[in-house]
Amino acid sequence: MNSEPDPIMRQPAVAGTFYPADAQALWSEAESCITRGTSGWRPEGSVPRAIISPHAGYRFSGWLTGAAWRATARGRPSTIVILSPSHAHAFEGIALPSQKGYAMPGFDVMIDRPAANSLVQAGLAHVEDAAHDREHGIETQLAFLHRLHPHAKVVPLVIGNAPQDQVAAAIDHLSARGQPLFVLSSDLSHFLPRNAADAKDAATAKLLETSRGTTLTSRHACGAGGIAGFIASDAGAGLRVARLAMASSADVTGDTSRTVGYGAWALFDTTDEIIIPRHREMLLKAARQTLDSFTKRGKPPKLDEISFPQALRGHAASFITLQQDGRLRGCIGSLTAHQPLVRDVSNNTVKAASADPRFKPVTAEEVTRLHLKIAVLSPSAPMTFSGESDLLSQLTPHRDGLILRDGAKRGVFLPMVWESLPDPAEFLTALKVKAGLPKDHWSDTLEIHRFCAESFAEPD
Repeated sequence: MNSEPDPIMRQPAVAGTFYPADAQALWSEAESCITRGTSGWRPEGSVPRAIISPHAGYRFSGWLTGAAWRATARGRPSTIVILSPSHAHAFEGIALPSQKGYAMPGFDVMIDRPAANSLVQAGLAHVEDAAHDREHGIETQLAFLHRLHPHAKVVPLVIGNAPQDQVAAAIDHLSARGQPLFVLSSDLSHFLPRNAADAKDAATAKLLETSRGTTLTSRHACGAGGIAGFIASDAGAGLRVARLAMASSADVTGDTSRTVGYGAWALFDTTDEIIIPRHREMLLKAARQTLDSFTKRGKPPKLDEISFPQALRGHAASFITLQQDGRLRGCIGSLTAHQPLVRDVSNNTVKAASADPRFKPVTAEEVTRLHLKIAVLSPSAPMTFSGESDLLSQLTPHRDGLILRDGAKRGVFLPMVWESLPDPAEFLTALKVKAGLPKDHWSDTLEIHRFCAESFAEPD
């Protein structure tokens, strides 16, 4: 009986080193990595467009890879595009393999050949088997793909010396054919002492989470080409970047002299609800404790960020709304992400209680009668319009928050304002007035930025 490997299937290069070579052991290991913890599970309907997933040996980063893939569990992608850096072969551009699929221990993953061929025909990628022969950045993802999406096909892209706009164009080309899941295969810092590595990885996380991911380089992450290219693409622009987990090889080896950093993120649409109920409760509790402490003792409680899940330590912008007997009692927040979400919530709770110029500071006697609401904002994007009627036609009530600027004047409405101003014309007029402008104001210098917000509140 012929047991020779099928030459039209790409054979494993790192089985037995990066992951188990035995089929049952590999299945069990992938299952264990995927089901560890709960940080990657998402509410119904919120499936990311892309994930950032580590590609080291499963012993070191498998649980983070599992966390990234777990975020996709409720999706049903027919095509999954995996972008990996080239670790072992220098070349120009973006490379595809010539084979029809990947032969893995116990299963095969087939290549979406029509999608791959369309990239070649468009001049955005080429076939170069040498770029794939020893590359582990794609191979280490396949057990997770097979476990969660066994019927999906893959478009495996190894990125060599390719400009960001080429990577972005390839991503947009594939997005135009449907809605594939993008997997951005990458580790973080390499071979630094633990303290330096942690600082480097924290800086990388901040770039990702504060809408500066296009500035990433290989000094931040080995897969920076794929990550930055995706964020620069039309398909990836403006998405919410949610931290899932971060870790270091030193957590496994105990060696702090030469470490490798790992991180898992999921990139969601601006309208997706991505904060799980348990984390919402934690944020509301932190805001309530801040409010109690500040009004009674004049200072917020000491915030121990490390005690919160990684998802709440990622950078995000929040607004805090205080209501008393159904009426507004204070509302202040951040328009852009600049600090960890749990700290942003705590700081803005203090400001909403003491610094809203429309109200006197909240007193300790009032606290028990106040109702807290938190809104976590998506990145904002500028709107283009030819005039006021064109702008109004683009607004979606109950979804869009708006930032209006004209010169030194500025006004902000959260999406919740639609509850009292459901008509777009009334909504815009009231926003002008809030900014200190006349109701009928219009000028060529008027700027409008749009955002979405995920809102949740204490029980009534």
